[in-house]
Amino acid sequence: MVPDYAMISEIMLYSNGYLQATDCARKIVATYKLCSEQLSSQDHYDYGMRAVMAVLRAAANMKR
Repeated sequence: MVPDYAMISEIMLYSNGYLQATDCARKIVATYKLCSEQLSSQDHYDYGMRAVMAVLRAAANMKR
């Protein structure tokens, strides 16, 4: 079972006060999906949920 990155991102953004959370979440997830598909696949690159959550935490810190 694969987690729904867009839904998780949307909820995190809404909970941090972003009003356009749906659009932002879709764009963040699309960016990481494209990175994982088009950039080189080396072991030290991480385009999974850990990286998405790091971006969401940074967005939350900027909102404060």
